[in-house]
Amino acid sequence: MKRIILTTISAGIVFAAAASAQDLPPLEAYGRLPEYDLYELSPSGKRAAARVVKDGRDVLAVLDVDSREYMTAADATRVNPRGIRFVEEDKVVLVAGQTVRGFNVRGGSYYYGHAYSMDLANNDVRPLMTRARDLYPHQSGLGTIVGRDPESQTIFMPAFVGSADPSLGVYAVSLDKRREKLVARGNQHTIDWFLGKDGKPLVREDFDDKNNVHRIWLVDEKGKNKNLLYEEETELRSYGTVGLTQERDSLVLSTSSSYTGARSYYLLNLEDGAIAGPVLAREGLDVGGVITDLNRVVYGVEYAGFTPTYAFFDEELTQRVATIQQRLPGLWSSLASWNSDFTRLLFEIEGVWTSGAYLMFEAGVSRPVTLGQLRAAIGKEQVAPVEETQFEAQDGWVIPALVTSRQDVRDAGNAPLIVMPHGGPRAHDEKRFDFIAQYFASRGYVVLQPQYRGSTGFGHDHLVAGYGEYGGKMVSDINDGVRHLIDEGIADPDRVCAVGASYGGYAALALGAFYADTYRCIVSIAGISDIPKKLTRTKVRSGRDDSSIDYYERLYGLDASEKDSLTAISPAYFAESFQAPVLLIHGEKDTRVDIGQSTRMNRALRKEDKDVTLVKLKGEDHWLTKEETRIEALRATAEFIEQHLPPGR
Repeated sequence: MKRIILTTISAGIVFAAAASAQDLPPLEAYGRLPEYDLYELSPSGKRAAARVVKDGRDVLAVLDVDSREYMTAADATRVNPRGIRFVEEDKVVLVAGQTVRGFNVRGGSYYYGHAYSMDLANNDVRPLMTRARDLYPHQSGLGTIVGRDPESQTIFMPAFVGSADPSLGVYAVSLDKRREKLVARGNQHTIDWFLGKDGKPLVREDFDDKNNVHRIWLVDEKGKNKNLLYEEETELRSYGTVGLTQERDSLVLSTSSSYTGARSYYLLNLEDGAIAGPVLAREGLDVGGVITDLNRVVYGVEYAGFTPTYAFFDEELTQRVATIQQRLPGLWSSLASWNSDFTRLLFEIEGVWTSGAYLMFEAGVSRPVTLGQLRAAIGKEQVAPVEETQFEAQDGWVIPALVTSRQDVRDAGNAPLIVMPHGGPRAHDEKRFDFIAQYFASRGYVVLQPQYRGSTGFGHDHLVAGYGEYGGKMVSDINDGVRHLIDEGIADPDRVCAVGASYGGYAALALGAFYADTYRCIVSIAGISDIPKKLTRTKVRSGRDDSSIDYYERLYGLDASEKDSLTAISPAYFAESFQAPVLLIHGEKDTRVDIGQSTRMNRALRKEDKDVTLVKLKGEDHWLTKEETRIEALRATAEFIEQHLPPGR
C-alpha cells in the first residue's frame, strides 16, 4: 500500500463566531464534522495539537496554548486522521488509515492503518514504519504507541511481523534518526505488549483462539518467556489487560474483554501472579476506560454513563476533576487530554449552553481557556435540551433513556417521534450533541434514545440481561419506550419512525418487521438484516476459532449452527411483514458490516413489492467519518422522514 504524504500548509486558522440564534441552522451545520477534534496537550501543556476541519480539509494543527496562536499545520485530508499523540514537546504522531482492497486478505478489504510524525522544530512531516523490515503488509492497527525510551527520541510501536503467518511484535521507532528496528517478536497468539521503565519488553499477553487458552507472561528484554503469571482455559477472556501501575510492579486488568460483562479493574502482581482488587470501583457504575500516559501507566478510570465521571489513585486529582465537572452543570463533560503532571486538564463539553467546545482548566487558575468551538454555526440557543428519563419494559425491567426535543414541542405534546436505538449493541448513548437527534429536534420532532438491556454504562446486571436477547427483549425494550412516550402524551401514536445505525440499524429493521403496526417509516444505516450471512462472513474474515464467534453465540443465545433460530430474528426473512417505507443507507467501504447486508434487505423488500430506497455512500466506512457522505446520509434521512412523517399536523 502506497503511503500518502502530508504537506505543511499555512497555519492561518481562526476561531469562528457562533451563529445567530434568530436563524434555524441549515442541515449542513448538523451534518458537518466537528470543527475541532482529537485534541491533545503536550507534556508541558503549553502546546496543543488537534484535527481542524476547515474549508473541506482535515488539518493537523499545533498551537501555543497561552497565546492561542497556531505554530504549524499540515493538510491531512487524504489520510483520514484517527488519533494524535504528543511524544515529546516538539514531536507529534498522527495515526490515520482508510479502507482498502487487499490481495490474500480474508474478506477482500481491510482497514489499513499508518502513522506520521511531525517535528515542530523544523516543520518536517514524514511517514513512520517505512523502513521496518519483515513488516506484514496488511496492517490495521499501526500507529499504536506502547512506550517511549526516556533516554532518546524513540517510541515503541506494536506491529505484525512476517508475511505468511504474521505475529505481533514491537518495533523501536527512532524519530530523529529515521529508522525502525524489531526489538521483540511474539507468537501467532500474541495480542499485546507492555514495556518497563527502561523501554524494554516486560509483559506479553497471548490468547490461543483455537485451544481457548489465555496467558500472560513476564518476559525478558527480547520478549522471551520468563515466568507465566496467568493462565486460563476460556472461550472468552475473563480479564483484559489495560496498563501498568506507576511503579510497574503490577499489571492493571479489566474484568472483561470487549465481549463480556461490565468492567471493573484488578491488579496482577508481576512477581507472584497474585490478583488483587477491585480497584477504583464504585457501586452501580461501569468503568468505561482508563486514564493512561504514553507508557500505558494507569492513573485513574472513567466511569461510563450518560455523562462520564472519574476517579484517580491520587485523591486530590479526583476531587479537582469532580469540582471542574460541578462547574459545568447540565453539560456533558469529558476529560479529553492532560499534561504530564495533570496541572492542565482539557475537557470537551456539549449541551445546554454550547453545541460543543474544548475548555482547558489550569490548577490554581479560576477561569478556563476556550481552545475551540466544535460547531460554531449552531448557537447555544439552538441546542435542544437532552433529558434523562426511564421507563419499565413489559417484564418490569427498568430501561434508562434520553429524550431530545425543543421545550415548546414537549409542552404541546402529541409530537412526531423518532426512536433512535444506539449501535454496538455493547455500548450506550451519552448526554451530548448527537447530530441526528439535534437536527430532528430542531425541526419539531421528539427523539427517544432507549438504553435497552445489553447496553453498557448502567451496571453489570443491565448488561448481562441482554445476553440471548439480540432480536428479543433488546428490541421489545425499544418498542416499550415508544409506547411509554405515547402513554405519557408526548408522542403521537400515528407518527412514529425508527432510525438507527449498526445494531441500531438492525433494531430499526426488526421494529419494522416485528412491530409493523407502530411505525410509519424505517431508516437503517449500516444495519444487519441477515444474521446467518453475517456470521458466515465473520468466520471467513476472522476464522472459525476467533473469539468473536463465541461472543455472537453469547449475544444471540444460540449456537451459531442453528440457522433456523437465527433466521427467526433476521429482518431480511420477514420482508412481507413490513408496512412502513424503508430507507437503507450504507457505506461502500464498510468493513464492520458489509454493504451486502443492505443490498440483501433491499432485494427482499423489492421482491415483496415494498417501498424501499437504498443509498450507497461512495468511499464511506462504517462510522460516517467523511464529511461529504455524512451530510449526504443526513440529507437522505431528513428528506425521507419529512416525506413520510412531516413535523406539522
